[in-house]
Amino acid sequence: MNCKGKMSFGDLVFPINPYLIRVRHQRTVARQKTLGGQEAVCDMGQNGRIVSGEGEFFGSSAAAYFDELKKRFEEEAVGVLYLPSQKPMIAVFEELELIGEDIGDVIRFRFQFREAPDQGMLKNAGWLISDGKKCLWDYADETGVDVGLLLEMNPNVRRPDAAIESGKKVFFC
Repeated sequence: MNCKGKMSFGDLVFPINPYLIRVRHQRTVARQKTLGGQEAVCDMGQNGRIVSGEGEFFGSSAAAYFDELKKRFEEEAVGVLYLPSQKPMIAVFEELELIGEDIGDVIRFRFQFREAPDQGMLKNAGWLISDGKKCLWDYADETGVDVGLLLEMNPNVRRPDAAIESGKKVFFC
């Protein structure tokens, strides 16, 4: 969970949480007709979460916030997505839509993220155990979390370029 209560993707923190956030959980289910007209159902497993919603940026910096969000969509399609009440996830920024007119001080938008395979990161709701080979810069690069935020969340780490002792927790929120 995002300890600051704000939705974020990579190092972009939303200034105000979107007013609508949907988190959809799905399973893949195969259906097949059998002899006699009965239906057989096979559970193929759970799929990654789909996070969608709508929000607004407003004020004199609304256009700048939307431009920054659009830049993340175009350049950094995969990153760590934090939601106010969910475990963080590695996600693909799948859709971004400007809704209605750009009215200057108010920009409405829709978005969708799709959870990507875990890739071994963020296994424990905001932290992982160091393997002794990586420094905070490595974790920042892998997760998209700003190294300054990682330093803030890991006050026991004095240098972001030094390998973190094996077995120590590295916090992401």
